[in-house]
Amino acid sequence: MSRSGLLARRAGAHRGLLVLVLLLVAAVTAAVGTTLVAVRSAETAITDEGLTAADGRVATLVVTTRLRADPDGARGQEEAFSETAARLFAGVPYRLDVQEVPDDDSDDPFLRWTLVPDLAGTSPADLPVLASGAEALGPVLLDDDAVSERGVTVTGELGQRAQATAAAVRAASAVTLVPLLLLALVGLVAVAQVARLLAATRETEVRLLLARGASPAQVTLAAAGEALVVCAVAAMLGGAGAAAWLALGGSGGATAGALAAGVLVPAAAVAVLAAATLAVVAGLQARAAAAGRPAELSGRGRRAAAFGTVALTVVAAGVTLWLLRRYGSPLVPTPDGGQTDVAAAAAPALALAAAAVLVVAALGPLARGWAAVVARGRGAGGVLVARQVSRRLAVVAVPIVLVVLACGSLVLAATYAGTSQRLRADTALLATGTDVRVVGAGDRAGAEGVPSDVSSELAALDGVAGAEPVLVATGAVDHVPASTVALDPAAAGAVLRVPDGAEGPAAMLAPLDGDDPFAGAPALPPGTDTLALGVTGSLVLGELELEPGARVDRRLSWAELLAATRGDDRGRRELAQLEDSGVELRLWLADGRGRLTGVEAGTLGYDLDGDGDPGSDQAGTIRAGRGSEELTVPLPPQVRDAPAGQRLVGLDLVPTGIFEWRAVLDLAVDSVEATAGDAVPAPVALEAGAWVPATGLGMEASRLGGPPSGFGARLELGSDQPGTYRVVPAGAAAEHLPAVVSRPLADRLDLEAGERTELPVGTTPVTVEVAGVADAVPGAGQPAAALVGLADLQAWQLDRLPTVPAPGEVWVGATDARRADGGLAGLAEAAGEVAGAPGLADVTSSEVPPGAADAAGPVRAAFEVAAAGAVVLAVVGVAAAAVTTLRTRRPEVAVLRAVGVPPRAQGGARAAELLVVGVAAAAVGLAVGVVVSAAVVPGLAGATLTGATVVPAVVPDVAWSALAAPGVVLLAGLVGVAVTIRARVVAQARDTAYREEVR
Repeated sequence: MSRSGLLARRAGAHRGLLVLVLLLVAAVTAAVGTTLVAVRSAETAITDEGLTAADGRVATLVVTTRLRADPDGARGQEEAFSETAARLFAGVPYRLDVQEVPDDDSDDPFLRWTLVPDLAGTSPADLPVLASGAEALGPVLLDDDAVSERGVTVTGELGQRAQATAAAVRAASAVTLVPLLLLALVGLVAVAQVARLLAATRETEVRLLLARGASPAQVTLAAAGEALVVCAVAAMLGGAGAAAWLALGGSGGATAGALAAGVLVPAAAVAVLAAATLAVVAGLQARAAAAGRPAELSGRGRRAAAFGTVALTVVAAGVTLWLLRRYGSPLVPTPDGGQTDVAAAAAPALALAAAAVLVVAALGPLARGWAAVVARGRGAGGVLVARQVSRRLAVVAVPIVLVVLACGSLVLAATYAGTSQRLRADTALLATGTDVRVVGAGDRAGAEGVPSDVSSELAALDGVAGAEPVLVATGAVDHVPASTVALDPAAAGAVLRVPDGAEGPAAMLAPLDGDDPFAGAPALPPGTDTLALGVTGSLVLGELELEPGARVDRRLSWAELLAATRGDDRGRRELAQLEDSGVELRLWLADGRGRLTGVEAGTLGYDLDGDGDPGSDQAGTIRAGRGSEELTVPLPPQVRDAPAGQRLVGLDLVPTGIFEWRAVLDLAVDSVEATAGDAVPAPVALEAGAWVPATGLGMEASRLGGPPSGFGARLELGSDQPGTYRVVPAGAAAEHLPAVVSRPLADRLDLEAGERTELPVGTTPVTVEVAGVADAVPGAGQPAAALVGLADLQAWQLDRLPTVPAPGEVWVGATDARRADGGLAGLAEAAGEVAGAPGLADVTSSEVPPGAADAAGPVRAAFEVAAAGAVVLAVVGVAAAAVTTLRTRRPEVAVLRAVGVPPRAQGGARAAELLVVGVAAAAVGLAVGVVVSAAVVPGLAGATLTGATVVPAVVPDVAWSALAAPGVVLLAGLVGVAVTIRARVVAQARDTAYREEVR
């Protein structure tokens, strides 16, 4: 018989195991190829989405300079720019558009280049080139006299988008290495375990071949050739299956070249590695059999190797887990942005492997103890199962290791899928702070703010639980960006949103829920639309020398005033300027939510010449002798329609013009009457509270001509006067405000409850006292942030700032039913229609927008494929172990049948062995998967949120949908193999009994 025929017959004798090896290698090939192509396709999708602007156009770079007058110079500009762009963006496909743009203010036109990347040919590897090229383009062109003509400007968001997208792809690539290494470990272990089973079944055969003159090298070469053929066929089948699956839609639109590179290369690598593993195991067996080692026969060598394997695996798992926990993810920060730590990426796989080998090591003593316990009973089934398991650990180890790895992989995949999706949604929710956020045009803390009537209109929308004004201010604390969020603590619970599992709005806002600082201020009747002010005042000039040492306290004629100037032209000019001056009055109103609104009450001029003419833009006059004026103040709609009512909380006196002469202005609002529609005017109780000067506007005692005159002031005016005089309710403004600070800010400043610090609000820091610490402040947009009461902040600002910033946002909270129905997008659209009239700039929803780039997508795909592959390999490995036992334990079936054990009992015992081992291994795998997931998944999921400013506290979540299907496949595989084994054992027992009867 020829050597090839002998090899074919040898393979045919073990065709069952070889078919399983073929299926195993094919499954590994298909899983690896599918994973790699899916990950690359997802990274390409992230690249395309990252380089696309919000309006759907591809991000660009626009370079503008002056066009040179001579044609040769213009051509030189274009050629030099093209060369520079080709050098800086080498290897990146792009389109360059050039146009001349006329200048309305000059005869020299502009030359403008627009660089647009070609998304169809741009790969993730091109992103760093785009980012670095965009950053260097401006300085390089400025230094290039061949291009620059009176300067160069570079605009466009291509560089920023490329840099952010490169960071996202880098993070995704690093984290994707975790499931890829897990899949590689499972595949390697599966092939090695099946190779051991194949070697165990051929042990007698190998010894016979060696006894008949074959050398160990010949036996090894025969096994290697057989393995190479089997693995090559398996790799081709697995690669074809992966390519077919990807071509049918799993590739995300990958090109044929990408499919070929992503499938053929992994298929060849898997075939070579699998064949090498089978050959190495066969070679070691041949050498050991040829040497006839007593240590191998006694088992001491195997036990020593097993102990060493357990120790090394556990130590490796511990070290790599420590590295992963230290960095949080396989992406280690570096000055260049980060690099991948392969050891940290291998931590989950090694942790599962350590659990598997520990279970195998402990299984022998546990099975023997189990056998000793059940031996006390009457039945033989339990004893038989326990003793058979303890005596055949080499075979039992195969399903144990593979099932532990498969179940652990399932839990990791399901936990990462659930955690990454939840974390993405929680991050969007935490960044928004509410369900729908309406932000005013311009600065969020601008003086204009969002009209208060918008809050009422938004609150009236269907499915809205509340709409509250919010002020968000940004600044820096200890050179760290920080934000301050101010809202009404009593009503914000209806609009404030935090991720599930975090501290709820009620608990977060509780430390801020105090008394209304404006509770003592006079209240306006509901529906007030007009105020009538009774104003009295006088202006006394203190530097007119009509009589030596005399002050002017009476009405003077214009002639007397002119005489006081003693014919000085400058004096006459200053007197004329004073006659044209006046004082503006502004009222401050506060609604029940703490929102302040300034209402212009009119301007009073100075009547120095006695003609009683206040001027075209003045509502009345102030004379040298005390006089009175009536001012009518219509309230704007957003004030009169405020549902929470209004209180009168302040009066501004703003002198206008130039004061070269010292003067004393005595002005007071003696009465205020409020009118609501056609109702009878009702007096407002100004005397209900004490009025004091604001402390932060330069209103020192030296600038006051005397104590304030009720709801007014007596002021000494001059050339160095402050811009605004203000009176406010006594005791309304606290020296320090209660605040809930974020944990990052508390850690940064080493703050504890009761301690004080300053927070950035505009240009004036606010002193706050820490009333509580929260993990994060919703809607702040910064890790370092604080939450304060809007009324407390507005009272503090009214006392200290000449211009009080109004809330620049409205936060809209949806009802539970609206959120449950997924209707936030519709609510945001309705809010945009309401906010369209006042010209508000931005309406956002806390829902993640459809089609938004998800850097965690490739990782989820890799985990899912790795878990599915681990399940398939586990089922194949269990089947291989079962097939091995059918042949090696056939004599045992005959013996048990001879001593009276019926076929059904033997089959049931054999199935029970498999199920007990499989269920125990599954339980261990699930438990270890839960522990490892809790330790590493939050960091892995958080690493892909490269664009998030604030990452919420992560609580691992499980996507049960991702766990269900592979889990059912694994369970069905175990049960199916157990049922098949039972039937085969029953058939063997009956066949044995028939042969005995024939004899």
